[in-house]
Amino acid sequence: MSTEVFVVGSSWRNVPEDTDLQLDELVFEAVSEALRSAGITRHQVGISVISSLDLYDGRSISNALTAPAAAGYLGDELRVEGDVMAATYVALAALVANQVDVAVVTGLHVPEIATSEERRLAGFREQVSNYTFDAHLDRPVGMSSQVTLGMHAASRLQSGQADLSEMAARAAADISRGSTRRGVRSAASAADVASAPTVVTPLTELMLPAASTGVGVLVLAADVVARRSLPPITRIAGWGMATAPRSSSPGWLDDPAAATRRAAEQAYALAGITNAAEQIDIVEMTDLTPALSPELLAALAFADTKPERVNPSGGVRANFPGIANGALRLIEATEAASRDGGRNGEKRRSVAHSMDDLSGLVTSTATVFVLEEV
Repeated sequence: MSTEVFVVGSSWRNVPEDTDLQLDELVFEAVSEALRSAGITRHQVGISVISSLDLYDGRSISNALTAPAAAGYLGDELRVEGDVMAATYVALAALVANQVDVAVVTGLHVPEIATSEERRLAGFREQVSNYTFDAHLDRPVGMSSQVTLGMHAASRLQSGQADLSEMAARAAADISRGSTRRGVRSAASAADVASAPTVVTPLTELMLPAASTGVGVLVLAADVVARRSLPPITRIAGWGMATAPRSSSPGWLDDPAAATRRAAEQAYALAGITNAAEQIDIVEMTDLTPALSPELLAALAFADTKPERVNPSGGVRANFPGIANGALRLIEATEAASRDGGRNGEKRRSVAHSMDDLSGLVTSTATVFVLEEV
């Protein structure tokens, strides 16, 4: 591969309940901020890729409203109805194919339910999740994202592969770390996590992702254009994507990290990573419950579980903005990789990992990016 792709700009904003901005205005402000950070003007943008879902946005074609604000006016633009990392994958393909020199990826999760209160956001997301199971062929009664997560956690506890007190401690540590960064939850103790209301046995409210609203933007540029912009943040050294099986296959429960493993193998091969624990400094992963964390770390070939190396942002239990989650994980990972000084004197590298939760562990798309200090 001759084309190198860089993350040259980004922006993230949590969306407060009392904002007086409309959805397109929120997108415009976030995209403008990201372009300014990159030193790139709108007319340089070759393609705009948006991650959104009409069911969340409360519109039949929400892309028609947000595309102009996302630098897609009178230009090439498209929408991916999935996590932002999948949208980034599409933009990356256009850059690597030399079709464009600059791409803007926008992820937005601002459901039209007139609130940013966590419980109501989570409840609304569960309603949408139930709709994602095929209504005619494959919709088990009451099935949703949280139900699949509860079934997995219960299975691991029963088999002795997970421990409830360790799960509570991991969740509390994540929430507390994130509370000092972009997190939407206050610091919590293991006792707080364990005594929180049970949502789906054995998972309490604080063991599940912290439902939030947000808009995230990444500006990607290739080769010469990237090097002529403001100093590139990071180089995208590797990428991979894979999808989990549908509910009729036992694989989603028996080995929910399989898709992540395949995606990581692809990304590491491109990046020349042969020993992730030694060559990677930071991992930002989407472990939707603490019961999933060990399996996902193993899939990412990352045995180190020190909090300064695994989800230093607090991860999804600190802030989980739905399908915009991939943008937040990528932004956290790019910021981590852009800090000088990697392990063993090498360039600093980070891994960003996402799993969409539209159907929980069923048919979930896992995406992995390896980011490298420039």
